Amino acid sequence: MKRILDMPNADAKLFLLKNKSYFSLDLPPYFDFNNLLLSIDNNLNGKDLKNFYKDNKTIPPKSCENVNYKFLHNKDGKFDWRPFEIIHPALYVYLVNVICEKDNWKKINERFKSFQKNKKIVCCSIPYESSNKKMDKKDTILNWWNTFEQKSISMSLKFNCMAITDINNCYGSIYTHSIAWAVETKNIAKKDHSDTLLGNKIDKIIQDMSYGQTNGIPQGSVLTDFIAEIVLGYADEQISSEINKNKIKDYSILRYRDDYRIFAQNEYDLNVILKIITEVLSELNFKLHTQKTSITDDIITNSIKKDKANILVNNYIVLNNIQKSLFNIRNFSLIYPNSGSLLKLLTEVYEQQIKPLKKKPKNVEQIISILVDIMYRNPKTYNLCVLILSVIFSFLGKTTINKYINLISKKFKNLPNTNYIDIWLQRLTIANDIARKYSCTLCKKIYSEVKIWNSDWLNLKIDESLIINNEIIQSISPIMQEEEVNPFIYQ
Repeated sequence: MKRILDMPNADAKLFLLKNKSYFSLDLPPYFDFNNLLLSIDNNLNGKDLKNFYKDNKTIPPKSCENVNYKFLHNKDGKFDWRPFEIIHPALYVYLVNVICEKDNWKKINERFKSFQKNKKIVCCSIPYESSNKKMDKKDTILNWWNTFEQKSISMSLKFNCMAITDINNCYGSIYTHSIAWAVETKNIAKKDHSDTLLGNKIDKIIQDMSYGQTNGIPQGSVLTDFIAEIVLGYADEQISSEINKNKIKDYSILRYRDDYRIFAQNEYDLNVILKIITEVLSELNFKLHTQKTSITDDIITNSIKKDKANILVNNYIVLNNIQKSLFNIRNFSLIYPNSGSLLKLLTEVYEQQIKPLKKKPKNVEQIISILVDIMYRNPKTYNLCVLILSVIFSFLGKTTINKYINLISKKFKNLPNTNYIDIWLQRLTIANDIARKYSCTLCKKIYSEVKIWNSDWLNLKIDESLIINNEIIQSISPIMQEEEVNPFIYQ
């Protein structure tokens, strides 16, 4: 793995322009943004995007609604909906170019060196590129385990207690002006609001993506993950300064994006540090998630997520009985909805019981029913469940398949914000019925000329057809390939 901060500016740019960096949610393989991003980069040719505004540059993108493509994705399987955005590609490429310009990249690296001076506060979430170009997501998951959970366990040798907390609605709360404070320092940014300052330029591009709003940054790309790290790194710097003022010496903090684990010898020091973190973050428009804030003297048990600890001591897979396995997994999901361990269990079922299938399994309708219920309650499982369904459907006739597809579609219509499930249901049906209608705009792009982004402000050709790989569609199998979902990342 290689951290983005360890890359020269040109390599960082190539990394950020990758398909998976542009939009991090899993999509079927026929959605590919690489060609569009490269086309726009070539057309910009290093120029300021303002040169391509329409109407003598009088209509900036921030004056237009729906510049980005947005859809809501559920986090907890209930009511916690998070907006994911596919950033307008011209704005995305331009922001990448700005950040990765040689002098700007040097400046950002110098700021991170300042953020990370205090070795007692460790950021574990700087974006990585895998040595295997297709495995960035897997390495990100491994990085959580190795640098966050494993390090937390090791801290039990040095410290007596630990506090756990996180930021409530982190991306939606980022005050865009704080980006400039982080890059330039607050004093400089407050005095100079011109585009000559890198921090101000980033701030304004983010506003261009969001109808001029100064609260919140788009979620769903490595680029905005990196921008969030700039702001949170600045917070780390401020937290370090305040802890020093309080003369607390024996402590350590691990931060993975908006998750904090704080270690000390006593609860008093932990409470002081929590107070400092609360006050510093408040100045940046952040609030801690009080319901997820706790102090414990059992560091080892609480270093590992409860869902992961559960599957370490329980066997949920019933060999040679798919229905019982899925029933157990469904019950697990009721306790730990939308969890990483749920994905791991589904992966094991696929590997051990679904992939080896040579004939239609027994109780197929019950299996489908349980699987769909898991999907219904756990949006994070959509792609893995569709992978399993595609194998099961391979043993059924076309009429039977259509019956189940119609029942599944009808069931999901009871839910709000069905764009993401539509995307994966379309993958299930596209080989046999490319024209099947779905409400999601991204799905409609397969069979119509519908527009994804609002480009009314732009005098630059945005060929949206480039995001669809028709060669893949023409050759795609009704049975999904595991590479489309990459289930091994959860093993």
